[in-house]
Amino acid sequence: LYKSYFGVDNDISVACCGSNISAYQVSLLKNLGVDEIIIAFDREGENDDKKKYISKFYRINDKFKNEVNISFIYDKDGKYLDYKDSPIDKGKEVFLKLFKERIII
Repeated sequence: LYKSYFGVDNDISVACCGSNISAYQVSLLKNLGVDEIIIAFDREGENDDKKKYISKFYRINDKFKNEVNISFIYDKDGKYLDYKDSPIDKGKEVFLKLFKERIII
């Protein structure tokens, strides 16, 4: 979907297969020369627990902060994404809004 919005030549997206990221995945991305990993997990529940999400973001950041900058795209107010939606599922404009408001720890 990212490719269809921003073009094949601008595609910077990869799947992480679940709502976590491994040391191996971070290593692969670092070896490609990335400066920042922007994580955009799907919305996991109908009534997301904001504290649970933020806690997960901090755990991931703590694990990899010495290796790479990490930020998180998250619908903080629950206004844009439905259950199981990815931040890009609701269109380019919503994605860009959430991207601008991403959480940088």
